[in-house]
Amino acid sequence: MLERIDRVILPVRDVASAARWYVETFRCSILSQSATEALLKVGEGETHLALVSDESGRALGYLDSEGHVPSFNFYTHWEHLHQAWLSLQGVRTTEIMRTSYMNVNEFYDPDGNVVGLCHEKESSLFYTPSEEEVPPLVHRVLAVFLPVLNLEASIAWYTRMLGFELIHHWGQGADLKVGSGETVVTMIVMNEEIHRQVIEKSAGSPYFSLQTSDIERVYGSLCNVGAVTGKRQPREGCFEAVSPEGLVFIIRERHYEFAGLPRYG
Repeated sequence: MLERIDRVILPVRDVASAARWYVETFRCSILSQSATEALLKVGEGETHLALVSDESGRALGYLDSEGHVPSFNFYTHWEHLHQAWLSLQGVRTTEIMRTSYMNVNEFYDPDGNVVGLCHEKESSLFYTPSEEEVPPLVHRVLAVFLPVLNLEASIAWYTRMLGFELIHHWGQGADLKVGSGETVVTMIVMNEEIHRQVIEKSAGSPYFSLQTSDIERVYGSLCNVGAVTGKRQPREGCFEAVSPEGLVFIIRERHYEFAGLPRYG
């Protein structure tokens, strides 16, 4: 039903300035750009980064600041996570958390958005060896994080309604595969207060989208269970859906990936 996560989304005050920063800092490449949105390629990954104009100054912060859970993260082959180099560029980063299977931290972009960086070690389920002598700064979008209250019920809904596949259950969270996509969904259990704050802060603004080649079928299935917000229609190439716990996300038709945006190259 769903093929993959096709993009992660950040609100920015100035699209051109934000796109330039990601190109210069993380060597992303611009695929498409307009006055209101830019679509960037992250390393060699298939999941793109969308920078969307938002003059309100809203930033995508932590889902859980105490647990250091961002909305999504980038995979890097470099175990030091470029911390020293980013510091020299004036980029604010958090301390690196090191475990037996990964090193992780977060950075803040000029608009105040928080994005994770992760290096998976050989002992990790998601370890990916570099095929290049000198790996790129970032390789791909590794994971999108979902705040959940009831883990088992959430796994059941996403697998039944959206066709996600459970690949790793680790007690207080779970990793799920979306179609044949390389970017995974990581569910993390949060208490009611933190979960409520996440839903309120998002203000119904999605931070990721899912790709399908049969948007009418997906739209119909989600309409039947009241999981469509009413914003946008499938004839426009995408629509917004909402989980039983209130998280809003976008379903996008594969052929509308660059709709409305001038292509580069």
